[in-house]
Order: sequence, then C-alpha cells, then structure tokens
Amino acid sequence: MSDLEAFERECKVAARNMRRLPAEVRKALAAEVQPRVAVPLAAKVAASFSGPWADRLAAQTKARKLADPTVVVGGAKKVTSGGASARNLVFGATWGGGKRISTVTRRTPRGRQITYQAHVTKQFDGKGNPAMIQTLRAQGGWVLQEVAQIVDEIIEDV
Repeated sequence: MSDLEAFERECKVAARNMRRLPAEVRKALAAEVQPRVAVPLAAKVAASFSGPWADRLAAQTKARKLADPTVVVGGAKKVTSGGASARNLVFGATWGGGKRISTVTRRTPRGRQITYQAHVTKQFDGKGNPAMIQTLRAQGGWVLQEVAQIVDEIIEDV
C-alpha cells in the first residue's frame, strides 16, 4: 500500500468524523477555513500549473466553503475550442498524453486511402506534470497546522 492510499483513507475517516460534528460547529469551521486555508491553497495550486493550458486551469481553480479545506479544479464548462473541460485538461496535464496508439485512416489528394498507426493526445507532454498533487503534498503540513488552530479557536468559543 502506498503513502497516497493511506493518506486518502485517513482523509475519508476525518471527513466522516467532520460530518458527525454539530451543525453550528461545521458552519463556524467552514466560515473560517475557506478564507484562511482554502483560498490561499487554491491560489498556490493555480500558480503551480505550467504549460499551454496553465491560464485556463488557473482560472478554473476554486475554493469551496466547507468545514474541511476543499479546492476544486474544473467543472462542466468547456474551456477550449475543442470542447474540453478543465477536468479533462487537469487530467491530461497531470498524467501526460501521447501514450495511446490509434489507427488513423485518411485519403491522399489523389483519392487513395491510407491507414497507419499514430500516437494521439499530443497536446500534453508525454510524461505529464503532477503540479496539483505536488503542491497539495508540499502544503499538507501548513494546511493541517492552520486547520488545527482554527478548530482550537472554535472549540474555545463554543
């Protein structure tokens, strides 16, 4: 089991425990966590994107107002002329492209039909750049420290 899977499991347990908190505590957490943690984290994630799609991905990076810091990249809105959404772009930018081989059939100017193999999805770097994952991993300690401080403040108030 990888560290990422263990972290994901711990996050799910923490999220489940957050839902068990009283509603007024969750609302107070959401009101504090979004401006102090989620918005700066979204700005750091937006700044970490590189490549031809960086500006479109940065524009689609948003912080949600929830009790736990939530950053969302994308949505259903089409952001490219080809009809790709920001979710499609973040996946391609993270994991790379040009790995899938497809059969292409086309006609020459003289009308002859040609079939050949080609790598597709060349718009992304072949290796990809996991900028979002690396940024979240690098900021994890800061996020946990800030959330713990906010929780302490809210518990003192309640």
